[in-house]
Amino acid sequence: MAEASTAVVIGGTSGIGRAIAERFAEEGYQVVVAGRDASRGKEAAEACESAGAPRAVFVQTDVGDPASVEALAQDVSNAFGTPHVVVNCAGILQSGKHVLDQDLTEDEQMWRINYRGTLLGCQLFGRLMSAAGRGAILNV
Repeated sequence: MAEASTAVVIGGTSGIGRAIAERFAEEGYQVVVAGRDASRGKEAAEACESAGAPRAVFVQTDVGDPASVEALAQDVSNAFGTPHVVVNCAGILQSGKHVLDQDLTEDEQMWRINYRGTLLGCQLFGRLMSAAGRGAILNV
């Protein structure tokens, strides 16, 4: 019997990301849920197993830290090989301040997480997928 396909959902601990992770689980994928919150991540991985994933794990990851995303890619590669699908769904929202009152620290954090975190996921997993000659990346 062939090994199940693997989906990695970065930002899969809640909201849209968790719903995507559970949907892949329902389709029989092995699921790697990545995110910052270990409690929510473990709950999401358990929900994926309940939804039908043959295997689901949580890997604590902070997309704002390049070394953390690199460690995720290495952990996934070691445990599952090259994933078939990667979903970049991690992100933060603005504080709600008016643009005139938003400080540059908040702006820098949003760019580091929402843009650079997605870029890192694309680069690191894209290289693995390119070398394997297969795979798809979805950016939410």
